[in-house]
Amino acid sequence: MEEKNMTSPNETKEVKKVTPKQPKKSEGSDRNTFADYKAEFKKIVWPSRSDIVKSTATVIVTSLIVGVVITCMDTVFSTGYDAIISLLG
Repeated sequence: MEEKNMTSPNETKEVKKVTPKQPKKSEGSDRNTFADYKAEFKKIVWPSRSDIVKSTATVIVTSLIVGVVITCMDTVFSTGYDAIISLLG
């Protein structure tokens, strides 16, 4: 069950080149650009005040926890370092 090529060896396929279209430049292009920006800004979904408060509180609490952990580790390592130094000399 072989498939046979239906084109003869003398036939060639034409390949069309596709070139990307360049945007048209007109005198009002700045106005169109600003209108596009305005349209994009209307699509933005801004978070509610409660979402911002929750996110801010989460960042502050997480930062405080990380700060406490780093302070504890620093205290433990400093005490251990001082103990080793005092034992050696």
